[in-house]
Amino acid sequence: MPRSGLININLNKVLFTLFCFYAFSIPFELVLEILFDIDTIFKPFRVLSLAIIGVYGIQLIRNGFRFTFDDKNDLLLYAVFAYGIFISLYRIISKFFDFGYFYNQLFQTTLFFITYFIFKGISLSTQQALKIMNYFVAGIIVNALYIFNHFVFLHQYGRQAGLTDNPNYASLGLLTVVTFLILKLNLKRQDLKSISTVAGIGLITIFLLYINLLTGCRTGLIIFAFASIFIFFFASWRKKIVLAFLSLLMALTLIPSNLEEANLGGPLILLKRLNQSIETGGEDVRYVVWRGVFRVLEQEGYGGMGMGQFQANFAKYFSEESNKLILEMVTRGYHLSTHNDFLALLSDFGIIGLVLYLLFLFYSFRKITLQLYISHQDKDTWFLAQFNFILFLSLLIFGLTAENFQHQLFWFLLMFSTKTYKTAAHA
Repeated sequence: MPRSGLININLNKVLFTLFCFYAFSIPFELVLEILFDIDTIFKPFRVLSLAIIGVYGIQLIRNGFRFTFDDKNDLLLYAVFAYGIFISLYRIISKFFDFGYFYNQLFQTTLFFITYFIFKGISLSTQQALKIMNYFVAGIIVNALYIFNHFVFLHQYGRQAGLTDNPNYASLGLLTVVTFLILKLNLKRQDLKSISTVAGIGLITIFLLYINLLTGCRTGLIIFAFASIFIFFFASWRKKIVLAFLSLLMALTLIPSNLEEANLGGPLILLKRLNQSIETGGEDVRYVVWRGVFRVLEQEGYGGMGMGQFQANFAKYFSEESNKLILEMVTRGYHLSTHNDFLALLSDFGIIGLVLYLLFLFYSFRKITLQLYISHQDKDTWFLAQFNFILFLSLLIFGLTAENFQHQLFWFLLMFSTKTYKTAAHA
């Protein structure tokens, strides 16, 4: 019998609630800076990460420090981090080492890894997973409304990110939600409850696609085209026809006959960027950086420079580049990222770190793909299998043109898409 006066707290439920709030907070990295003029490292998602770690620590003390590794693939990812620390410590004693960049990356990466580890270690049902994703959807919609207000009513033109720190990440979040919502439309009629529900999902989806155009993310356009192929593949024949018709109608509505005369106040920022890229034919700065990475590695070696050291040595190795943006970064003492997940690992974590990460991706992809071939008894499991498959591959595509290991959105989507959830029969 419980002792009188004691409060019994279910820490599993507390962790689940915290992860719901964590998912909601993902788009609001700059909320304190923009709305309250508070410049701090304690972003909402970081505060929630610390709360999650604290609650999980209490749970470990209660349970006698028992850890679970339900997904052995994650051991490869943890090995990447372990090797990154090892090579960093080696570089500290063997050559010049910038501790500022090292401590910054170590802090952020450690926080992401621990949060990832906790999420993958706790038990969550498919219904709980969908609820967490619903919180994420709500956060993205709120940020989209903020973007809409600034662009349409306040006339602040240009690439939009809202309260997110970068338009490309704003686009990735928007397209993740768009994929989630369109897949919901693929559910059977009895699962959607009413025509008004279908209409509401459709209107929100169109609105988010409009906002995505305002981000001006070209990689996002590729991700959406890729996701649409699989959404179309998973749909019934009747819904295939509807999706094809709506896609054609949207294309005819959004693409003007003359981009040069298009009003910047319209949904054409992305289309204008694509048109300018085609007409100018200039080399994207990413290609310059990618070539520079291999030039750096030829001198530094392929064992890895250590965490944060590519950024620390950026001015040293790119000072003679003729690219205008790179020259501006070097002159101001700034740096550019590698704009590629795999090259980022290769430069800082070395060939060993890159191989470990590729193995993690391979085995995770195999597991996620196998989920599509398993006979599912409930709609939620089948829905999550489709969504996680598209989401995981979207992350791989996004990682080809962006460096994501220091961003909360990437880690949230990675841990969500690679986790195995309990079905209703096993919950």
